[in-house]
Amino acid sequence: MEHLVRAAIDGHQDAFEQLVEAEKQKLLAKAYSYVGNKEDASDIVQETFLQAYKSIHQLKEPKYFSTWLFKILIRECFAFLRQKKRTFVVETELIQLQLTDHDQITTYEFVHEALSLLRKDYQMVLILFYFYDFKGQEIAYLLNKPSNTIKMHLHRGRIQLKKLLEERLNKPIKQKEVVHMLKEQLAKLALNFVSIPDDYHILVEDYSDEKATFVWSPNNTQEVIKVKLDQHGKLLNLTKPSSITETLLTTQLQRAIAENFLTAQYAEALEYLALSKIIEKETETIFYYEQFVGGYPLASYVTKIAISNYGEIIDFTYGGYTETPPSFPAKLLSKEAILQEVYKTSWKLNIKYLSNELYSVPQSGLYPIYESSIVHQTFNAINGKPKFEEGPEEHNTFSPFPKTYGLDKNATIETIVGLDEEMVKLREVELDENTICEVWRHTNWKAPQNKTIESFLLERMGETVKIKVDKQSRKLKEFMWFKERTGELDLSYDACREIACSFIATYFEEYVPYLKLKVEEPSFNELNYAFFTFPLFIDQRIQLEEERFYVGVNKTTGFIDIFWSPRMDLKLLQSYEASTIKPFEDVMPALKEVDAFLQWSKQDGESEKEEVLVYKLGQLETKQWIVGLDATTGQLIVSKL
Repeated sequence: MEHLVRAAIDGHQDAFEQLVEAEKQKLLAKAYSYVGNKEDASDIVQETFLQAYKSIHQLKEPKYFSTWLFKILIRECFAFLRQKKRTFVVETELIQLQLTDHDQITTYEFVHEALSLLRKDYQMVLILFYFYDFKGQEIAYLLNKPSNTIKMHLHRGRIQLKKLLEERLNKPIKQKEVVHMLKEQLAKLALNFVSIPDDYHILVEDYSDEKATFVWSPNNTQEVIKVKLDQHGKLLNLTKPSSITETLLTTQLQRAIAENFLTAQYAEALEYLALSKIIEKETETIFYYEQFVGGYPLASYVTKIAISNYGEIIDFTYGGYTETPPSFPAKLLSKEAILQEVYKTSWKLNIKYLSNELYSVPQSGLYPIYESSIVHQTFNAINGKPKFEEGPEEHNTFSPFPKTYGLDKNATIETIVGLDEEMVKLREVELDENTICEVWRHTNWKAPQNKTIESFLLERMGETVKIKVDKQSRKLKEFMWFKERTGELDLSYDACREIACSFIATYFEEYVPYLKLKVEEPSFNELNYAFFTFPLFIDQRIQLEEERFYVGVNKTTGFIDIFWSPRMDLKLLQSYEASTIKPFEDVMPALKEVDAFLQWSKQDGESEKEEVLVYKLGQLETKQWIVGLDATTGQLIVSKL
């Protein structure tokens, strides 16, 4: 490239045009990230090239051409922003801040005034850094000052701004609150990425963990628009429903839109990330971009972009990249050494309910399968050390379901759960084709006044009762009280167990012949709950994995506050006929379909982003996760996910 720069310096127009073509897309993306408009970004880039053409003869070092060109670009960007009167000092919007030690929200008109009273150089650096996403080095280029000077101006500017705000508030404030005031300008930046319909209202406006999160939604729907920004206003996450229904696009065009959007936010992203997977759905296409090392994607850096069939960005999640990736090992343990462990491990016979939507079985039902914990294991690719150390095998003890008589049944779900007349149903959501979830709460509950994520979750969950019922039969499946209930009782563990057994015998008596009680040490948790587990058994001999009743009884009230029932329909259990189960030696040939695959994995106990190369077991042809071996057919069962 340097030879082209030298030729351009010498006045060769065709060389300059080649440079323009090489740099144009990168500059367009950067300009767009500053001004938020494609047309304005294009004009700025054109002006940048015009200024560069006029002054390229002044460039002394060809190797610094890109840096020199970038310096011109950010000058033009700032000139544009200044012409649009978008600097912080002249804005008239109010800034709101909720102080950490005060309940009320106060409007600070004087924040603008306080910033305008700073020294001009401090003021300018704060504006560029907090509101226009210029980095320290870029500000140094822009203002022709050393980087250390910019750092000093940022530091001293924040201190002086804090002092001015304290004088006007007549109370001490923390430095982080000053930064918070500045960050609240991110709310305006979020609107550069989405248009909010009139019937939407804001649910979340949260500034925490050095991020800003905004969520809008219309009333009584699950539809949301979400924008998450980092502390500098860079887009981290975007979710919105599609609003365009015009021309259907090809996957190739959808990919072009995805990559244009990505580079508009992060100009250098595709220098580190590569397309790893495309998932085509009925209404959208999802593109995944990952950072590869040695031909394998790093687990910590995944960017997802969903494009509607009409070309609209409807989901964007930026996972970043690293400039210092891990080194690919010079020598690897052979995968044959890992595969030998598959034959050495113990395989245990279980009976499980498997859905044909999730697993490679011909139909949903009960299946006897041989399972081993090794299918969940990963092995260090250098030394073969397993990630998860095997602990002692858990040996549970079960007793017959206690002889318990049922009580008089309550007539409605509400009375079974224990709702009172002052509680109202907040919402009803269809979870799947078989299950409906209802959420109830007292009418006198007061919602939080702010819009943080914590408050949003509290508004959704605080002091609620969640009930799941069967969509067709309206029979109770589970419920949980998120409202603490206390009373004057002090029931024993045995008395609480009797309450749990009576509840099952009353409302789920048809299950009782298939139930046992898991024997556990009597205990209560800090909320005075005693918990009881009642697993399902076939012929009272073989436990059904993951199928059980789970009951939490409050010893101060005698109420059941937590109740979960089996997922499986009892009719399936009643109609189950024992299959001819083959000994493990007869199904072992299916293990030939197991292979070990290399992948990068996050390293537990180390830095959050540190990764190690590991072997993971999967099906030979598809790489799908292994569930176990069908004990009747001898076939390998894998997950479809």
